[in-house]
Amino acid sequence: MTFLYPSVLWGLLLLLIPVLIHLFSFRRVVTVVFPSISFMEELKNETGNRTNLKHLLVLGSRLLFIFFTVMAFAQPIMTDHLVPDDGTLIYIDNSRSMSGEVVAGQIGLNKALELSDDFISRAPIDAKFQVLTNHSPVALSWLSKEGALDKLSDVRLSDVPKSFSQIMQKASALSQRMSFFYLSDFQKSTIGSIEASKEMDWQIKLIKIAGDNVSNIYVDTVYIEVAQIYDAQKRIRVLLKNSGNKDREAIQLKLISGQQLISTSSVDIKAGSESVVILSFDEGYIKEGQMKIELVDYPVYFDNIFHMSFPSAKINKIVHIHSKGYFTSAIEKVYGNKTYFEYTRVKEDEIDYGKLQVADFVILDGFESIPQSLDAYKDYNDFLIVPPKEIEKPSYQRFLSRSVHLVQDSIPIGLNIKDINDPFFVGVFNTKEADIGLLKAKRNIEVKGRVNVLVQNEFEKVYLGSVKNNDHYIYFFASPLTSEFTNVTNHATFLPLMYKMSMAGNRYIHPLYYDLSEDYVSIATRDFDSSKKLRVLNGATEWIPNYQYVAGRLLLELPPSGLKAGHYEILNGDSLIKRMALNESRVESEMEGYTHSELAKLDAESQHIDLINVEKIENLTINEGFGDSAEDLFKIALILSLFFILSEALFIRFL
Repeated sequence: MTFLYPSVLWGLLLLLIPVLIHLFSFRRVVTVVFPSISFMEELKNETGNRTNLKHLLVLGSRLLFIFFTVMAFAQPIMTDHLVPDDGTLIYIDNSRSMSGEVVAGQIGLNKALELSDDFISRAPIDAKFQVLTNHSPVALSWLSKEGALDKLSDVRLSDVPKSFSQIMQKASALSQRMSFFYLSDFQKSTIGSIEASKEMDWQIKLIKIAGDNVSNIYVDTVYIEVAQIYDAQKRIRVLLKNSGNKDREAIQLKLISGQQLISTSSVDIKAGSESVVILSFDEGYIKEGQMKIELVDYPVYFDNIFHMSFPSAKINKIVHIHSKGYFTSAIEKVYGNKTYFEYTRVKEDEIDYGKLQVADFVILDGFESIPQSLDAYKDYNDFLIVPPKEIEKPSYQRFLSRSVHLVQDSIPIGLNIKDINDPFFVGVFNTKEADIGLLKAKRNIEVKGRVNVLVQNEFEKVYLGSVKNNDHYIYFFASPLTSEFTNVTNHATFLPLMYKMSMAGNRYIHPLYYDLSEDYVSIATRDFDSSKKLRVLNGATEWIPNYQYVAGRLLLELPPSGLKAGHYEILNGDSLIKRMALNESRVESEMEGYTHSELAKLDAESQHIDLINVEKIENLTINEGFGDSAEDLFKIALILSLFFILSEALFIRFL
């Protein structure tokens, strides 16, 4: 047994007071000589015995009253029940989800810190502790009460969530003989499975620091509408999610470029659902790509800002290589807009390989045999193949890395979109109907193997398809684009299809943002010089990344911690390569947590788990959990103290 307040035991010296009173407060007996009367002697002896018994009972009651009163205020603790062999580990979940308000004016993290502070303060003077958070490593030595309290003062919100298994792994490195207190909101999206806790050898107490009714609206993702991508008017689609169990109305969204508000919207979102909001703005408002979406949502606010990198318009470099006897004039007309395209037309025997190195999109028009010299550029460029009437199969099979067969469709057959929901067609069509009507073609070649089918004929044979080569695509038509084979060049879909294929190297295909939880980011660039220093800047913060440069892509390793959400500039020497936006993972935005009943079931199934039985967080007292034994013994001592003071009164009254 030990005591929460051992200094109170000095109060046991008060036991001397009733003893001294008993010994010295009675009058000295005066002897008076009387005639010998036998019956008076007998009466005297009887009365004296009774009086002595009364005095002893009163003395004993007073001593026991003082003893148990002192014990009650010293708060004894059964060491075999409470204090572990080594010490007590307290884990405080300081992930972003703990920033939600759990009681009026108090967020979850502050509530957890308050409970932990009270808990440690009321522990025995010789108790040992360790405080663990999502960022802090486990120290090899235990802390005193004062050391543990000092460590609590340094706990802040962290942008790195940890799963239950990760915390258990950290804890097991400290000791196998300890009490473990787990304070968390038990968020399902981050904590993972907690079933493994049933197999532990040491005791763990679960304390839920959040209510079951938490509302949160957040931006899940953002992407560009591309149907009118070359127009001055731009449109951004914002996918909003409501991860709570309450319907929300009039959620305000703001689109900000630099410091300027350029678009707003309002939306209603039902509980557990999502909604797409379209924000429109003029291209002239784009300022160095530093854009962000802000929404007003309370009480969870850590995910109310979503950063995007929206670079200035880039002129696409198109290289159109055609055979001597074949040229598709419709292709030249598509890319004739010099505002958005730098179009170059060359014959197959006049290829400028220097221009291929910086090209975004290469068109092979009417090649009977594809030169092997072009194979090296498949890792740097996106290609479109428009076959002639006759082809050399081996060269096509080599370039496509697929089996190619010649076919002879006799008449044009109706065409349709394979999958209108394919990411390739995002923003191309205003309807969800795949009927493009009046588009017909007959095939000349058939590509087999793994092929992404974009347009197919009525017999589900591919007419426009693509194959992926690392980070680039090779598109192909199944026939020449002449009137003998198809009317596709005269159809309204030809222009957006050609635009979409050429945009693989365009800014609109590149990610508008990256996730801080990723290990690395991939950036397409041909302007990298390995002899120059690579830096990443965010205001006054500079970061020297580990990187690899492979096939026109810069792979930047993200550090495991230290980076904040925001806009960053990637510099190669003094040259700007790209601006990128980093956002915190949206995993924590899914606020659903394990309910009290689910945790109670886990408690019932495992002898090593004890759930602090609290329906509402404001009802949690420190005597629950760490002070279970102290509270029980305090009550017993107090009851005994009252019993003996009452006994003293009864002895005096009736004896």
